[in-house]
Amino acid sequence: MSKEKGKFKFTYDWFKYFIPDWENCLSHLKNKKINVLEIGAFEGRSTTWILDELFNNPESKLISIDPFEDKFLDVKNYEATFHENVKMTGKEKQSEVMKSLSSDALIKLNYESKVKFDFIFIDGSHTANDVLVDSLASYRDIGISAVHGA
Repeated sequence: MSKEKGKFKFTYDWFKYFIPDWENCLSHLKNKKINVLEIGAFEGRSTTWILDELFNNPESKLISIDPFEDKFLDVKNYEATFHENVKMTGKEKQSEVMKSLSSDALIKLNYESKVKFDFIFIDGSHTANDVLVDSLASYRDIGISAVHGA
C-alpha cells in the first residue's frame, strides 16, 4: 500500500490479496522505465499501488482502461474517486485513462500506438468471454514481463 496509510479512499479492497505476489514478482521493475496496462480500474486500488510501488522512474507510464459506467455494486461515481486517488499519488502525469470498454480501447491501442507493455493487469469484466478477449487483444502489446488477471 501507499507509504502514507489511509490517504486513499476505497469502498472495497480486493486487491490487497495480490500484493504479496506482486511484490515478489514485480520488484525487478521498480527502478526501470516501464509501461503498464491496466484493464479495469474501478476506484484505483491497483492503480495507486502500481504508481506508488513500481514507478520510481519518472518516465514510466500507466494506461488504465475502464468505462466508468456506475453499474458496479452499490458504488456511484467511482470515476471521481479513481481520479482523486490517482492525484494523491502525485504521479497523475504518468497515468493516462482510456474511458472506454476494453474491447474498443485495445483495438485503438493495437492500431494507433506502438507501446509495448512490461506488465498487463486484466481485472475488468469477469465473464469468461470478456477475459479471453482482453487476454488475446492485449497479448500482442506485451513486452517482456507478465500478464496477470484477477
